[in-house]
Amino acid sequence: MADIAHRPWGFWLLALLWLPAGLVAQAAFRFGGWVEPMMLPALLAAAGSLVVVAPCGLPLALACRRLRRLGYPRAAWGWGIGIGAVTVLATLVAGLLGPIAIIVYAVVLSLPVWIAALVLARRRQRGAGGTPVWPGVYPPPGG
Repeated sequence: MADIAHRPWGFWLLALLWLPAGLVAQAAFRFGGWVEPMMLPALLAAAGSLVVVAPCGLPLALACRRLRRLGYPRAAWGWGIGIGAVTVLATLVAGLLGPIAIIVYAVVLSLPVWIAALVLARRRQRGAGGTPVWPGVYPPPGG
């Protein structure tokens, strides 16, 4: 799985498919993976609704990508898996409320990862002494 994420197309594939795959896996676990032949048309119709859910996984995937680029790959995978599992469960509830609720849940649940990425990026911008690094000037003016 980690090798796929490092390929140019791999990130986007994982970013778009993790949420629908999680919903399908949860449904298979819940219903035992057994499908009656007369349920196939309903399953095909339900699979079409997963297309709407696919872009909703992008906020979390992009936040995890930001963490990875900051040099925290383990944190990125940990946050992605942890918040991703919560997002899959929340999407089941939000699906009852409609597509707008799915988008809102996905964005709100990705906020902790975005906040962590912003804090870590800000920490990286600070110098060894804890003072901000100003371009071309050290120490910063007034400091």
